[in-house]
Amino acid sequence: MNTPLPLGAPGTQTSSTVRTAFSRSAAPWFGLRRMLVALVAASAFLAPTASAALLDFSGNICATAGGVCGNGSAIDQSYGDIAGVLDVTWDGDRSAAGLQPVMHWGTGYESLSHVAYGANGGGGLSILFQALPGFEVSVSAFDIAPYANRVRDSLVRVEADGLELLDTGVFSVPVGSVTSFSFAETWASSFLIELGPDAWDIGISNIAFETRATQTPIDPDPTNPVPLPGTGTLLIGAMLAWFGVRRGPAVKRSA
Repeated sequence: MNTPLPLGAPGTQTSSTVRTAFSRSAAPWFGLRRMLVALVAASAFLAPTASAALLDFSGNICATAGGVCGNGSAIDQSYGDIAGVLDVTWDGDRSAAGLQPVMHWGTGYESLSHVAYGANGGGGLSILFQALPGFEVSVSAFDIAPYANRVRDSLVRVEADGLELLDTGVFSVPVGSVTSFSFAETWASSFLIELGPDAWDIGISNIAFETRATQTPIDPDPTNPVPLPGTGTLLIGAMLAWFGVRRGPAVKRSA
């Protein structure tokens, strides 16, 4: 008959001893997992987050008392601006000196409820999206339509940092419908939209764009730049440091 060994006797392990042995051997890996999760979460905060906006020319956006818009009201130059991030410049006649008003109109440009349009007989309108230092902008889409089914010729040009993304050339804008333009995601410090030469009977609306902080932080002292390690470098360095701390210095055991 086998006599059970007393608890704690040689050749036996209590459940607590087993758990302790397991936790000691597995603790580094659980700690590593927690560290990796924390670093991945931290790196997500380093990635720029985009903020979307839509200019549909509705609401009190005009250069009038209270911003109230009527047909033919000039759109306020501040419309579309984002303090500290983006400046939008409106010009209703590219052929004239200085900035000319871009006007608002309600219904009448096909199915669009509100549009912006330029000077009658002018050189066409332009809309410049200029990101402020530390930010960038991306224009993704907009609509154009003729007034009262009038057959008009115009062109549409879009540039990002001076690089041409679209140039339709002069074409007959379709009547009875809205013509939509969309673009692959392109980030730049500036976006320029040009419409015309007829931007009187051709209106624009639903300009969709995004802004975000640039991926490279601004160096407060450009004369003495300090290289910033990438997220991957920080991750590897943190892992090596962690292993060094966990392992600690080698200690020779006495016999």
